[in-house]
Amino acid sequence: MVEIDHMRFEPATLTIAAGTTVTWMNDDKSPHTVTDKGRVFRSAALDTKDSFTFTFARRRVHLFLHAAPMMVGKIVVKPAGSSS
Repeated sequence: MVEIDHMRFEPATLTIAAGTTVTWMNDDKSPHTVTDKGRVFRSAALDTKDSFTFTFARRRVHLFLHAAPMMVGKIVVKPAGSSS
């Protein structure tokens, strides 16, 4: 799980195996979105306690962000079965 709180993503970098579903949970008081820079996924606006999930099927590095320039995160997707 990636938490959104205090205008940041925590953890900022997450390494997972292909096929893993990641959930972003907004614990901040302001609405936020989660958008992949490569346009692979994009959430609707998440109010407090709203969440967004996405399953990462292929090996790839995804950078995700919010409109605030300091809100950037990274998902590193390794082949299924590899250790993180």
